[in-house]
Amino acid sequence: MRTTRSFTTVGWEKYLVPDNPFVQNFLDKNGNDVLWQIAQNIHNSILDGKDSLAFVVHTNAGSVVMIERHDFDIVLDYCNEWFVKKEMYERCAEIQKFKTNLKNKVTRKQLNDSRKIQKNLI
Repeated sequence: MRTTRSFTTVGWEKYLVPDNPFVQNFLDKNGNDVLWQIAQNIHNSILDGKDSLAFVVHTNAGSVVMIERHDFDIVLDYCNEWFVKKEMYERCAEIQKFKTNLKNKVTRKQLNDSRKIQKNLI
């Protein structure tokens, strides 16, 4: 039998900004993976025209983290700053592409079409 759980939603800052030792410790251990996954999921939300992104940052977390579309740019900047500090510049370059796609309102179809054109030129 399947059980259902309900979750409260919280803003992204609660679990991603290290205002308390628990969040700091979590990010110290998992920040590279978590922030990269968030950046990728924001990019997917951009390409799919979604208005928000919801996720559970940790299995023990009792809340679903919500990132509204108007915060995508801010969170991508936050992720970029993290990777600059970690000197992971390849990730920074990818995040800049994500931000460009957000600014230009690129859809998944447009991105795929441009990749096909580039592939045919090679």
